[in-house]
Amino acid sequence: MNMLHASHEIWGVCVIVLLIGFWIIKRWFSRKSPETAIGLERATFNSSFGDHDIEHRALMFLMTQKTDSVLAALARTIEQERQKLGGVVRKPSMTEAMDAFQAAAKPVATHRPCSYDQILPMAHDGIAVAKIARQLQLPEAEVCMVMRLNAA
Repeated sequence: MNMLHASHEIWGVCVIVLLIGFWIIKRWFSRKSPETAIGLERATFNSSFGDHDIEHRALMFLMTQKTDSVLAALARTIEQERQKLGGVVRKPSMTEAMDAFQAAAKPVATHRPCSYDQILPMAHDGIAVAKIARQLQLPEAEVCMVMRLNAA
């Protein structure tokens, strides 16, 4: 499977390089006027070269059409291979999928069941921060933060 995948990549790169080469040649010929290509003035231009120019443009159009169809087929093949590879790589076992589903379904506790409203009355009664934190099962930093926010 790995060797087959590598050969598809090599062929894909070759086709792309060829297509880019054809495109560059096409652009180069389309920018160059027939007079400058041969070095003649427009007055000495005859009708046989005009016919050749039409044939050349028709050939370029056909090459463009063929190139587009080859690129479309290549894109379809690449997408099919990606889907096959993605199905193999991303296909988890049933137990892994169930574990992930159950983990996503568990509600996440936002805070402990005790209320922050109990902190201030206890602090006003003169109870130490460490004792408040221990009784309410909160970190001392949280208790201090609530006290500072309500003092401001």
